[in-house]
Amino acid sequence: MHLPSELEAIAVIPALRSMLARELVAKGRMSQTQVASLLGVTQAAVSNYITGSRGKEARYLEDPAIRSAISELALSIDGNRDRMVVVRGLFDLTEFIRKNRLMCNIHGALDHGLDVDSCHICDD
Repeated sequence: MHLPSELEAIAVIPALRSMLARELVAKGRMSQTQVASLLGVTQAAVSNYITGSRGKEARYLEDPAIRSAISELALSIDGNRDRMVVVRGLFDLTEFIRKNRLMCNIHGALDHGLDVDSCHICDD
């Protein structure tokens, strides 16, 4: 069984990076190389985020609040390319995802047989 922190590391954070990278590159705000520098990953990783071969779990996080927060984060980065703005934004989003049980579908998909309805480990 995966711990919530493991799920964040292997699924949620890559999904959020993927969503943010797509937002920044698609709107012409930044190049893939600039996004890579900002996220602390390689340009190849950003390319994989954009094509969907990395951060695939983003489909589980298609929540209007997350989409809105990603857009707001992208706008704040546009004027201020401070990496700590990104770190804070992604940290806040992982907290929101955990507290609102949005990680449960990912958990259920990765840990077959887990009854996500009776699991409340993230509620604390």
